[in-house]
Parts: sequence; C-alpha cells; structure tokens
Amino acid sequence: MKLLSVDTIQEVQLKFDTYFLKMKRETERVSLRGACGRYLAEDIYSDMNVPSFRRSIVDGFAVYAADTFGVGESAPVFLGMVGTVQMGEPSSFRVGSGKTAYVPTGGMVPDGADAVVMIEHVDLLDNATIAVNRSVAPNENLMNIGEDYAEKERFYEKGHRISVKDVGLLAACGKASILVYKKPRISILSTGDELVGPSEMPELCQVRDINSYAIASMAEAAGAEIHSIEIVGDQYDIFRVCVADALKNSDLVLISGGSSAGNKDLTEKVIDSLGSPGVITHGVAIKPGKPTIIGVFKQPEKTKAVIGLPGHPMSAIIVYDVIVKRFLKKYFFGNSEAEESLMAVLSENLHAGDGRETYQLVELEKMTGDEDGEKSAVQKARVIKSAPCVWVAKPIRAKSGSISPLMKADGYVVMNADSEGLEGGRLVEVVLIGKGY
Repeated sequence: MKLLSVDTIQEVQLKFDTYFLKMKRETERVSLRGACGRYLAEDIYSDMNVPSFRRSIVDGFAVYAADTFGVGESAPVFLGMVGTVQMGEPSSFRVGSGKTAYVPTGGMVPDGADAVVMIEHVDLLDNATIAVNRSVAPNENLMNIGEDYAEKERFYEKGHRISVKDVGLLAACGKASILVYKKPRISILSTGDELVGPSEMPELCQVRDINSYAIASMAEAAGAEIHSIEIVGDQYDIFRVCVADALKNSDLVLISGGSSAGNKDLTEKVIDSLGSPGVITHGVAIKPGKPTIIGVFKQPEKTKAVIGLPGHPMSAIIVYDVIVKRFLKKYFFGNSEAEESLMAVLSENLHAGDGRETYQLVELEKMTGDEDGEKSAVQKARVIKSAPCVWVAKPIRAKSGSISPLMKADGYVVMNADSEGLEGGRLVEVVLIGKGY
C-alpha cells in the first residue's frame, strides 16, 4: 500500500499560487437587483456628496441658532416666518437673525439658518410668528453637505462580496448595474460502486450519495455555479472519461471519494493520465481530511484544478471549507475578507491531532452560567476577559463517517499542528460554517 506524503495547508496554498495567482478572472455586468451575493470586479466610489444640500432631519423650523440661546418655556424667543420649504424643491429665501421658516424632514435648510428646532418645541402664534421655547446648537437637527459621505469616497474594493446591507448604498451611488466576477462552473463526481442517488432505497451494503449534494449546496452558497452532479463507479476507463468530460465543461472538478491509498482508489491514476502537471498534492496534514488529493492541468485557454475530497461526509465538508472554499474566493473572486467567526467559551478539553492541523466541529449554545456543567467554564472565561461571555462551544463527538451530527454543527475550532490541544474554559475562535451571504 502506498503511503501518503502530506503537505501542510501553507504548502498547498503556495502550490496553488504557482498555478493560479496570475489567472485572469472573467467578468460580467448584472443589474443591482441581481447583485446580492456576487463579488465586485470594480471598486465602488460615490458619485456625489450626500447630502448634496443642507437637509433637515426633523420636521421643524430653520433658525439662526444664536437667536435661541438661553430660551425656555418661561422665556421663549419670538421669530417671524419668511416662508415654507417644499419637499423636492430648493428654498428661494434666506433666514436671518430674528426670522424662521418651516422645513419638513428631508427638506432643504434655507441659507442663513444653521439649525432646526423640532416642531414639538415651537408654538404657532399666528401665520407670521412662532415662539421657540427650547434652545438649539449650531448644526443641530440638520445634515451638512457631504456629511453622510463625500464625492469620490471609496466604499468597496474589488473582490468584496455584495451583501443585503450593501445594496442600498450601491443604489445611493447610482449603481443600477454592477461589474462582477463570473461564477465558476463546478462539476462534482462521487465515486464508488456502493453509491445510489438520494431518491433510491439503498440495498444491503449500498449508501446514498451524501457528499455531492452537501458540497454542491455549500459551493453555491459561496458564489459558484454547479454544472453537474454525477455518480461514477469504480471502473478506471469510465471514471477517466467522466473526469475528462467534467474538465472540458467546468472550471473546477470536485471528486468525492477515491483519494485514499487503498487498492481500488483510482483518482490519482486518472488525474495523472489527463495532463500536466497532474497530481501536485496527495495528502494534507489536517485532521480530518488527510487523504485529500489535488491535481492541476495547464491548458492553453485556462489552468484548471481537480480536488479529490475524502469519502466520509464530515471529512469532506471540512476539507471543502478549508481548501475548496478558500480556493474559490481567492482565485475566482479575488476575495480576501476573513471568514465569519465569533468568540466562544470551550466547554471541555480538546485533544489535537498528531502533528496535523486539527479542525473540531462544535455546536454553539447561549451561555447562562447557571447550569452546574457550565459554571466553571464561565467563571474561568470571565477571569480571562473580565467580562460576561455569551456563547459556549460544545465539541461534536462523532466519527467521520457520520452525517447526522452535522445538523448540530455551527462551526469549527482550529488547533495548530504543534498544539497538544485546548483547555476547557478558554475563549476560542469559532469559524462559522453553513452561512450564506
């Protein structure tokens, strides 16, 4: 049996850089309504000052602030009305000392005024006079030109993923359409004579194909397009044809299973038979996921990759998140934004892998500190941070062949290759998984 010579995650990254760092990304233009979840292929700048005029943020009366200094309920100031500002129209008059004008929320503050008194603090004496019974400071209750943001201010850089909270600002910048990076097409092959589709009832010794659908959903959530999902048996010739076809029709091929060093595992042989340089990594120093295999094909039009994931579902999902997702974000989308994570208190001791970077799935629960099992962890964490903590990270104990524990998993904790483990009660960073945009 052939033993694996493993690479670290850092070594895998350096190998990827060798072949893909200078890869040209394809772009397309999409409407603002269809931009959510896409990755920017252009920097976004504001095209104007906002507000572009001095704007009231309340319903009230524009005043010269100094006129109101020292006033109150028992000693109001009386101001003469010079006009009313209409929404969507510029004011055509000036407000000087001793004068005022009504301004609705969002209306233009007339020249000469430097504050707005809320209508609640004004008494209307007649059509020409008001009594102000509360003082205001200069610039109170109004926004000055460019106070929200200035013309040519940069909001987003290339590679940023557009979220639901970004769309309003893009609209404010006049972006009815956005230049984004095209979605990479991914083909997914699950190998094994024992596999059947999700709609089939497995016979004895057969199992349903789990990995293809789990990985496809995660890849789509990351911004990719799934070209095809296919089950392939353990016959070399058929497997080779399927991988070759997948490479022609997609930017990245993911293979589930067939990456360990067993006698029937064909992935390495097939990858090496299809082009150069072929297999660049067979074995990664991570737990779970050691038998991961990576192949590269330098083609005239585009360099493409094949990544073989472990067959066990939980291992495959970890490897997808740690290797495949990062590959997609860096080379196809130019995205370097950190993964979403949060800090939590580890509920118990964790042991690390033997010289491998270890990824431990965890379930997150709100921490109360009332339960006996939580008290010591909570108290210890509060000593560390001198503040109340919110989340507890509870390790999910399951074998890599399991799938049901995944529904409890909110994320994972990473332990370095040289770590002996993590002590319960300490604060740890939990990288969240299964999150869309």
